[in-house]
Amino acid sequence: MKLRFSIIDERNPLRTRSILDLCDYLTEKMLVPRFAASRAEWDRRFMDFFTFDNTCDPLQPTGTIQFTVPPLFAGCASSLEQAIVEKLGKLGIKTGPFTPVPSESPGGALVLRFSVLENPTALLQPPEVNMNTTRGRVVLRDLLGYQPANLRYRFSADDVLRRIAQATDERIAECTASPVRDAQGGVKRAPSVASMRAVRRCLEELRSFAEWAKAQGFQQLEASAAY
Repeated sequence: MKLRFSIIDERNPLRTRSILDLCDYLTEKMLVPRFAASRAEWDRRFMDFFTFDNTCDPLQPTGTIQFTVPPLFAGCASSLEQAIVEKLGKLGIKTGPFTPVPSESPGGALVLRFSVLENPTALLQPPEVNMNTTRGRVVLRDLLGYQPANLRYRFSADDVLRRIAQATDERIAECTASPVRDAQGGVKRAPSVASMRAVRRCLEELRSFAEWAKAQGFQQLEASAAY
């Protein structure tokens, strides 16, 4: 499970920096209001009509999105396509043409694929922090000393930058050590080179995130499990 990093005191939490963010943005800004206008209810847990194509990196600002037209709007594909272009166009995001994807089953829902060619909002929003909950326990709890409450870590930009600066290689090695058997048949704890490298990457991404927030005048940061 991935951790979602957010800025609590930021006014507009909806992101458009990455393809993954754009899927959420289009769902909330374009699709959800249409369900509401049609007086239709839909469980948000299954509101996954916008997904990223497996050929792209969903954390990058450009790539390919697949839109499964909800059955309720089966005859409105053209107006939905226009609404998507307009929503993204207001942000300066440019898209390629929409192309239908052959259905895998007879009578299946219409799926439209389109590419995000230019996404200038990537420069206006905080850098991504790619950290799952397991790695988060190592980095945020064990290494940086934050205790989660209800699966949420909260910290200030200034404080996390201070703690990152104090995260020495010795402390990283200690937090990533795991039991291994030695030549004499005994068991000792030894650091994992791969885990240390992953923790350093997480720290660098978290540092960039906190520095961006601080530069924009924000301080209250949060990491929570994204379901």
